[in-house]
Amino acid sequence: MLVSTALVAAAVVPSIRHAALRAAGATLVTADRLEPSDVGVITEFGEGSELEAADLYHERYFSRLVVLEPSPTPVDREYARRGVYRDDVVVTTLRQLGVPESAIVHVDAGEGGTTESTQALAEWMRVHPSRAIVVVIPSHARRFRRALARVWPPGVAAPLVAVPRHNGFQAGDWWTSRRTLREGIVELQKLALDYAQHPW
Repeated sequence: MLVSTALVAAAVVPSIRHAALRAAGATLVTADRLEPSDVGVITEFGEGSELEAADLYHERYFSRLVVLEPSPTPVDREYARRGVYRDDVVVTTLRQLGVPESAIVHVDAGEGGTTESTQALAEWMRVHPSRAIVVVIPSHARRFRRALARVWPPGVAAPLVAVPRHNGFQAGDWWTSRRTLREGIVELQKLALDYAQHPW
């Protein structure tokens, strides 16, 4: 609520509006300087993550790609029970982008939310210690990085965060589109709650 109020206040004062909104966007978006790593990781699909992961794979930043996937839903299980096979859209997309299926590692991420995904990745890293580049959509990058830091196994190299270059959310103009405006406001509220619950 406080975040929303501040954004509304900034919106009605033209002299500070753009600076405040750009600062809010910069609060959400973060990325590291990348270096060659062992694995890439993608957590969200259809938001440019597959494109970014495929590009980084071809640029030789990593040779394996971990795909964090939500567990099957009751609907998924019913399709399987009836013998209905549906293509794995993520794998199909990555394969068409030139990432061989042999390079893809599937990791069950529970319900697929931030908490479940970060815990699933941390658990995989405990068993397979690796330097990782984690591709996260821009609006979610800082909150995902904070969640990762809280569960990351000791002794494993800290993950690097990358954001998709072809995602529509940009820190400098996120408020100019209804879709990214809504996305940004929701993520700012979630990030504020994350800081309230975990101040460090």
